[in-house]
Amino acid sequence: MTLLGAFAFGSAQESKRTNEPPIPFPRKGKYGYRDNAGEFVIAPQFDYAGEFSEELAVVGLGKFPATKWGYIDRTGKVVIPAQFDGAHDFSEGMAAVGIGGKLGYIDRTGKLLVPPQFDEAHKFSSGRARVRIIREGYGYINKTGERVVPLQP
Repeated sequence: MTLLGAFAFGSAQESKRTNEPPIPFPRKGKYGYRDNAGEFVIAPQFDYAGEFSEELAVVGLGKFPATKWGYIDRTGKVVIPAQFDGAHDFSEGMAAVGIGGKLGYIDRTGKLLVPPQFDEAHKFSSGRARVRIIREGYGYINKTGERVVPLQP
């Protein structure tokens, strides 16, 4: 192994010791996930793949514009089936997802907690997320979808 290879991927022992999440990596037109040793731990099978956030990674199936998005765990098991028009990383146990041209929020089981109604939806931080509805403006919601800072232009 060259020094560059060791620097880029580390060792298998290091990967196990640090318990780093696998990283998305393309092969033959599909994405899988490699560990720090450079070994595929989740076989390439996705058309798109995101990094892990709160133990889940967003993955896409189907080519744009027909892509459907869902989530897998670190073993590659589908936790939330690819059913959304768009999907974002989890933060504070919730993720923004696209349904019918609007964004709402789901929990880690895929349960819709905040119905799709936003044109923009950002990550949660300190229990709040910034959202936007075109023609109404930006504001903040809590995890139940209640507007804690009213929308303002």
